[in-house]
Order: sequence, then structure tokens, then C-alpha cells
Amino acid sequence: MTWSVAALAAVVLWSVTGPRALRALHRGLGATARTMLTLWTLATATWLLACAALLATLATGVMGPGVKALVAACSDLFQAVQQNGAQHGLAVAGLLGAVGPARLTWTAVRRRRDRAARRGEYARALAAGGRRRALHLERVRLLESPEPAAYCVPGRGFGIVVTMGAVDRLTGPELRAVLAHERAHLNGRHHLLVAWARLLDSAFPGVPLLRAAAGEVPELVEWTADDRAAEEVGPYALAHALGIMAASGADGPEPALSASGACPVRRVRRQVRPAEPTAGRAAHVGATLFVVLPLVLAVLATVLNVAVPPCECAG
Repeated sequence: MTWSVAALAAVVLWSVTGPRALRALHRGLGATARTMLTLWTLATATWLLACAALLATLATGVMGPGVKALVAACSDLFQAVQQNGAQHGLAVAGLLGAVGPARLTWTAVRRRRDRAARRGEYARALAAGGRRRALHLERVRLLESPEPAAYCVPGRGFGIVVTMGAVDRLTGPELRAVLAHERAHLNGRHHLLVAWARLLDSAFPGVPLLRAAAGEVPELVEWTADDRAAEEVGPYALAHALGIMAASGADGPEPALSASGACPVRRVRRQVRPAEPTAGRAAHVGATLFVVLPLVLAVLATVLNVAVPPCECAG
């Protein structure tokens, strides 16, 4: 029982204070954008798995020692439930266990349907107004638009999209930096990380950790792609390109990841004044263990509920 309470407290505390803790880790570690992107994604996955483990803990608790019979032979389940008088508790646990997955599945299906409809409309528009071309050895879709813009759309038949405005206004190094930025998005499959964070926030609204992740992850994928582009071309070419693209205000259609996404001022500042890492590998390992601690406690509580028999001490 003690472990179950500790696990529940850890999950609730992590749900509320997780965003502040992760931002403090970012400042304290001086971590790269890629590291923080990993930690934020891990934090959301940890939250979801810890909640599932807590539901398993509740199920094992209401079934009492009869859960061992369930683990050993599923055919003894109904007898075990009847012997422990846990019909109502099991029904509540089952209902709670079904609501979360059902809502997550429903939200995922709805978002996928909406995204597919938007992609279909955009595919028709792109086929009508864009043409394929090679820019700096990169295959892109070139749009006849005077506004400088560049973005990537994941999926077969899409890829990197660049406007004529961007080709005309950017220098060679600046255009290479933009292409490297979009290529980093596609290679890193950043759209999946953004979709995951937004899915959890939509499925479970009101959870501070998930709400914060839905805002942080899209920015971190832009920072990660910026860092990759700066490694290939240089930070100043990228910074100049970001300024030009941001001034135009042009953006790509959802679920595209645009070169002008996130806050351009912060992105440019990161490139011209990069922060030096302040922590080593051991600190990063410690931060990872800290993030997964709620899940560890929840799983431990479930295992102990199964493995340790309840105390039946005589008064």
C-alpha cells in the first residue's frame, strides 16, 4: 500500500511540476535541443505508462491475493474475484482502465482523419502549382510564390517545398542552410514527435505536463533542425535566412514543419550566441533517471501488489 501511495503521489507531482523541473534541467545542464527534445518526449511517454501501471496496481489491489491465481491461470479469475468480494472494485478498475485508452484512440483517429483530409487538399494544390527541381543537389517542390518560404511535408510524394521568393532572396549558403534545416526535420521524423505531444494534450486536456509538452516539443524540433543546419553550413548563414523568412510571415500548411516556425528571435540568438554545455554524461544520465522515476515507482507498486501477500495480522 505504501508503494502504491508513493507511486500515485509521484505521478500527480510529475504531472504538475514536470514542466518546471524539465526547464530547470535545461538551464542547469546546458543541454542541447536534441537532448531536451528526448527528455520531453520521454517525460510524456513516462506519464502515460505510469498511469497505465497505476491502473494495473488498482486492479491487483481490488482483487487481492486472487490476482496470483490470475497470473498462474486465467481460468481462475472469476472464482478469485468472487472469493474476495471484489466485483464492484474490479468493475471500477476496468472502467477506469477502458476510459483512457478509448479516449486516446478516439482522439488519434479523429486527428488522423483531419490530417489526411488536409494532406489531400494540399496534395492537389501542390500538384497544380508546384514543379520538381533540384536545388543544391536536393530534390524539392518549387512553388511560384513571391513570399520567401520553405517547409517540409512528411509522406510519400511530398518532401521539401520551397517558394521562388526564397530562391530569389536567399544567397547560396542561406538557401543551403534552409534546405539542411528541412532535411533534418524529415530525417529525424520530427513530425511524429510533434504529433505525439499534441495527441496526448488533446486526449488528456488539463494535465500541465502534457500542455507544456505540446508547446515545448514544436519549438525544440525547430532548434534541433537549426543545430543540424548550422553544423553543415554555419550559424550566420542560418541566422540571416531565419531573419528573411520570419520577416515574410509566410508559413506552411499543417502538418508541415516550416523554416520560419517557432520564435525567430530566440532561434537567431541561439545561433549567434550559443550556450556552452555545463554538465557531463553522468548528469545527463541522472536527468534521464529522474524523468523515468514515476514510471519506476508505478511499476514497482504493481509488482509488489502481485508478489507480496497482504498482511493478515490478528489484532
